[in-house]
Amino acid sequence: MNESTTEGSYGVFAENASVDSIFNWTNNSNETIKEDKPNSTTLFISAIYLTVVAFFAILGNITVLTIIFRDKKLRSKPHNHLLISLAICDLTVLFGGYPFTIISAYYGEWMFGDLGCTFSGYFTFFLSLTSMNILVAICVFRYIMICLPGKSFLLTSRFTMYVIFATFGYGLFWTSLPLLGWGSYAMEPFLVSCSLNWTKHDFSNLSYMVATIFFCYVGHVSIMINCYRHISRTVKRLAQRDRERGRIVREDEMLYRSKVADDQQVTRMCFLVVVVFAGVWTPYALVSSVHIFYGNMPIYITTFPTMFAKAGCMMNPLVYFLTNRAFRLKAFEMFGCSRMDNIVGVETPNGEVVRTFDKLSKDGVYLGQDKVVMEKSSTMF
Repeated sequence: MNESTTEGSYGVFAENASVDSIFNWTNNSNETIKEDKPNSTTLFISAIYLTVVAFFAILGNITVLTIIFRDKKLRSKPHNHLLISLAICDLTVLFGGYPFTIISAYYGEWMFGDLGCTFSGYFTFFLSLTSMNILVAICVFRYIMICLPGKSFLLTSRFTMYVIFATFGYGLFWTSLPLLGWGSYAMEPFLVSCSLNWTKHDFSNLSYMVATIFFCYVGHVSIMINCYRHISRTVKRLAQRDRERGRIVREDEMLYRSKVADDQQVTRMCFLVVVVFAGVWTPYALVSSVHIFYGNMPIYITTFPTMFAKAGCMMNPLVYFLTNRAFRLKAFEMFGCSRMDNIVGVETPNGEVVRTFDKLSKDGVYLGQDKVVMEKSSTMF
């Protein structure tokens, strides 16, 4: 293999470049900086890690899709179309983007040349950014449903489809710019993965990275945190109102308390979605930002944030399972486990849920038990 490299090709695996030469570049002081090549053990561990991530991500997202498509009521609700789109994005990036990295990690070096690097970087970034956009849309939908219930009628199937197209369009816009000359895609320092070229310190790449961090990370986190703040405040107010109503229990009271409990559950889910989103992408955003001003970073510092980010595709189903009772019960049922009906009441053949409660008079006299029939939950967020 020829030891020469094409000028300005740092980060891109040029066909006529040696493996070692990939980590050589010249900074503004014309000083050559040398980074160590990742050893075979590190790459093998990375391959095992990504294989495990891919397995659980495929299992989790297929479970999400199966649960929604098997239930006509869930399938018909516009809100759940966002979850379908999110799961499809996460599955597509697993089958279309991750195999490049996993195969190369097992092999010990990048195997797919410049064109494969550009395709892998573009494809992975496009679907990852679209997933982020859908998560923001989910938070905004939930904000409208809880904080602005009078506007919930606007969340129709047609409007939801427009939102989904917008999330893909926004992702397509930002990820296509490097293909048009603003920014670029390049090999990451640990040799087996491609992404945005945040290691090349020219105006095109630096300005694109700054814009991407602001419009594709800071803006997303700000919207999600703001939505959660309002959701949390509204749910606390509803819970306080519930406590002030006293012990008088009627059918409408039972329905109200059930709604408050569901809203509290969804609030926890929204909060965990924000935390997971920040936990997965903040290290990557920080390293990218620091690298703009300080280029000579140890390879392990640039590798770990990338691995965190690649775990994002398996986190959403995990969040649903941990925080959403309806999803958890349906998952147990799907895999043949106990349904634990006593948690949510007894489900009738037509899909309704019957809850029993102690009925009291206005004077607090016990009047025996009564039943209320409630419609089964038709949304998972």
